[in-house]
Amino acid sequence: MRYLLSALLLLTVVFPVGAASFLHGPYVGAPSETSVTICWLASEPVAARVEYDRMDAFSASGTLALAIDWIEPSPDSDAAVRHEIALTDLDPDSEYAYRVVLRDDTGDTASPIGRFVTAPPPRESVSFLVLADTQWQWEGVNRLEAINDAIAADGTPFDFILHGGDLVESPSSPYWDHWFQAFDDMLLLTSFLPVLGNHEESHRSYYENFVLPPGGGRKDERWWALHWGDVVVVGLDTVDLRVSDYYAEQEWAREHLSGPEPHKFVIFHYPVFSSDAYHGDGYSYDVIFHPIFVETGVDIVFNGHAHNYERIERDGITYLVIGGGGAVPRELLEEHVEGSVVATEGYNFYARVDTSADGIGVEVVSVARATDDTFELTDGHLLDRFTVDGESAVQRIAEVLLVLCAAVGAALTGWFIVRGLVR
Repeated sequence: MRYLLSALLLLTVVFPVGAASFLHGPYVGAPSETSVTICWLASEPVAARVEYDRMDAFSASGTLALAIDWIEPSPDSDAAVRHEIALTDLDPDSEYAYRVVLRDDTGDTASPIGRFVTAPPPRESVSFLVLADTQWQWEGVNRLEAINDAIAADGTPFDFILHGGDLVESPSSPYWDHWFQAFDDMLLLTSFLPVLGNHEESHRSYYENFVLPPGGGRKDERWWALHWGDVVVVGLDTVDLRVSDYYAEQEWAREHLSGPEPHKFVIFHYPVFSSDAYHGDGYSYDVIFHPIFVETGVDIVFNGHAHNYERIERDGITYLVIGGGGAVPRELLEEHVEGSVVATEGYNFYARVDTSADGIGVEVVSVARATDDTFELTDGHLLDRFTVDGESAVQRIAEVLLVLCAAVGAALTGWFIVRGLVR
């Protein structure tokens, strides 16, 4: 079973306390059918070991039988060391447990048990979580930790977690340290896959901190695509790009969204459409990307940047603005944009997505009512719930054909006018 005993994630194996500790992680990136990458940042350059095993074997024996043996520190290093260790030759469609052990002169320090899954074959259900705009609060309740606690208590066995950008307020070490400490439990649940927001500034620290699926742009991680059973997720960058970058992303998106997967998702930071009073939309992505999404039959596009929740439907595509991951909520305009179905302000929240042969189900889960000065936890009630069924793809194809027919008709009319055949 892929999700056997996920509650074991809360188990911590006790070792003698050493001077070395985990500043970041451990956490998992770049998941595939047979591999993942385990990442962590240790407080000192100490030896480390990755231990892992299938979850069913671990639950039966209480031990992790497989290991990447001791990784020795560089003898001339005296600073914190970040590691990326690839686990390969894993079983497809399987749930794994893992931990990282640090060793120094005083003994061993083990991380809590983490979990990840490998990609399933087609026709299996997939569950994932989406949030965006976590950022930073300078005083009062640690809002990021509250989001972390709600996600850790959710109980859904997520295949992966997506983040729509603006992870931190500023891409410097204190902000990253706060972010990793606040989200330590969430990061142990499954693989984590972000995209860039404007607050990351395409800074080198973003690329150092995360290992992403195969992609393009800077370090081949500025945009990426995850093919996961019946699901494809394309992560794009919309921050400070050159025209040539947009052309490259358009080609990348069209190629990876034109595959056989029946469930197609896209995530990037700036919203294509939004009724946000603070930022609005107007970023031209309705021209740059929307026609490609219609052409390739995208189901849902996730965007952040606007700190509220909105579901907008255009040309058979559902656009979700999900900037409620911990940043201070912002107001919506009184008059909502065309196609706005649900629009809610004043909450921090995250979204659960489930796919199956029958379609896609989405639930948007409240965590807190929030303003600049107040933060009150909710009972986890849903801000929205909806489904995208199998008929939507047929409807989109029909809409695309209608658009193409209209375009051909307009072109022919123009040609006849030029030829003087129609007056």
